[in-house]
Amino acid sequence: MKPIIGITFSEDIENAPDNNYIRAIEEHGGIARTLYPGAPPEAFRGLKGLLLTGGRDIDPIHYGEEQHETTDIDFDRDELELPLCKQAMEKNLPIFGICRGIQVMNVAIGSSLYQDIPSQFTDYLTHKIMENTDDSWHDIKIQQGSLLNEITDEHIAEVNSRHHQSLKVIGKGFTVTAQSNDGIIEAIEDRSKRFVLGVQYHPERMFKEPDSLELREHSVKLFTKFIDACSSAL
Repeated sequence: MKPIIGITFSEDIENAPDNNYIRAIEEHGGIARTLYPGAPPEAFRGLKGLLLTGGRDIDPIHYGEEQHETTDIDFDRDELELPLCKQAMEKNLPIFGICRGIQVMNVAIGSSLYQDIPSQFTDYLTHKIMENTDDSWHDIKIQQGSLLNEITDEHIAEVNSRHHQSLKVIGKGFTVTAQSNDGIIEAIEDRSKRFVLGVQYHPERMFKEPDSLELREHSVKLFTKFIDACSSAL
């Protein structure tokens, strides 16, 4: 029996099977269910895992800061995702956070973010959206013995990057398990849970070739392990 996995979005895109997140879940053994602001209560029933996706910024009021001029807030997704993430962690539901998703995980338990890497972080690599809308790429160092290391069997990995915010103070229970060379946090996890892993990059679109939809082995291993964890929750 395939596990039903809730995937958060800004709007209802249930009829968009070409979406990278939906494709990654369904091609690796899960059933995708879209969760969005205003979704009916039945959408949240029977979930065996939660995929928190990329998107606009979290309101810094949730971590006690004033809004930076570059912060582009998605209030509706904050209202949806922050309590949803907290509830999922309390229920020991498998959680996989991607880009905004890793930030939601951190803020949901009371911790903070850098609102703008270029103005708040020194000597940073290129993490932002490129002018041609492509992702930038850089290496990350993965902590030996971490869940991410065990899943991917990599100590150094090349990943894509498309964000201007990142984790600052790490929430209680989380461990930093990957960073880029400039010190930006690229992954966190909580090994006390069944599966709680967040990455700052975008494995759902780390393709083998520019014109291919086939994911790199790194990404395949991540989604497969996440879905395996969701299956064990059946």
